[in-house]
Amino acid sequence: MQKIEKHHGFFRRRYYNVFGLLYTLIAFALLFFEDDFSLMYYGYFIIGIAYFVIQYYYGGSTEESISWDSEKIILKKWRQKPVAYSLSEVDHLNISDHHLTIEKGAAGGTMLSLEGFKAEDIQQLQKDFNSEANLQFA
Repeated sequence: MQKIEKHHGFFRRRYYNVFGLLYTLIAFALLFFEDDFSLMYYGYFIIGIAYFVIQYYYGGSTEESISWDSEKIILKKWRQKPVAYSLSEVDHLNISDHHLTIEKGAAGGTMLSLEGFKAEDIQQLQKDFNSEANLQFA
């Protein structure tokens, strides 16, 4: 199965860690700089720890990728679960330089922006799905 991945910057990959650190620092700032002990300290601290826990369990959800073989295509969007489409059930598949469009049935399918993927990867995807062997669903 071939796979291409979108490159993300530091803050998009480390989204949960950045916000976890921010909320934890705010909590410690409230602890040290406030004269009276505030209940807001607990709230900020719990939210900060929750972001770190989310990063630990769901850290892979910040990746975007497209995987395919001769039977199916799998799309993984940012912060979503992977969605698999069987090529035998796909009505139309359109790959341009900027978008991947999958039409399935009357109201099914999806559209994925290809901005951020490498040009070589997009060309490989276009080559694999524009060949005569893979046009059985067109």
